[in-house]
Amino acid sequence: MDKGAANATAFNSDHTSKPIQATIGWQDSPSHYGRISRALHWLTAALVTLQFTVLLAWRGMGENAITLFLASIGPHGSLGFMLLIVTLTRLGWAWVNRKQRPPQAPGWGGRMARLVHITFYGLLIWLPAFAILRQYGRGGALRFYGMELVPEVERDITWMTAPADLLHGPLSWLLCALVIGHIAMALIHRFWLKDRVLARMVRGSGR
Repeated sequence: MDKGAANATAFNSDHTSKPIQATIGWQDSPSHYGRISRALHWLTAALVTLQFTVLLAWRGMGENAITLFLASIGPHGSLGFMLLIVTLTRLGWAWVNRKQRPPQAPGWGGRMARLVHITFYGLLIWLPAFAILRQYGRGGALRFYGMELVPEVERDITWMTAPADLLHGPLSWLLCALVIGHIAMALIHRFWLKDRVLARMVRGSGR
């Protein structure tokens, strides 16, 4: 049996076999994601949600007590920096667990899911990385929750600022659309397809 057939068999048996109780460990397994993968996943979800909540609140209401409070909890640059670190950590952890993670669904559905996840990772790295580069290129101070990481200076480096100036906004909305689609597909898997894809990240493998 080749690797593709083995993955398909594992995926299908994961959906049709009788539930088996399993303890969730720190590392991933072929039947579910471990504690670290889950923590990183939900931390990413919380950071992205807070980022867009603050952004949409400012756009919708302008400056008021609510938006100032939200901005104090989640400064845009600080959240972006945290997202960059968390995403790089997720990639490293995924590499460590690459041989024991739950398999992708077979066929075009699995290929599409893989493409979407690659796009997610690309955006979660590109958006904060190039925003930081733009801030540095403009000579602005880089701060993380009030801590000054790089002081403000006089500089104007066009090649550092141009990519984010051109693409940061459109790609941010692409990320927002992907998040909405990701949530919708998770709900479809849970309530329509009634498989255990969502359970791999939220519950034990035997539920």
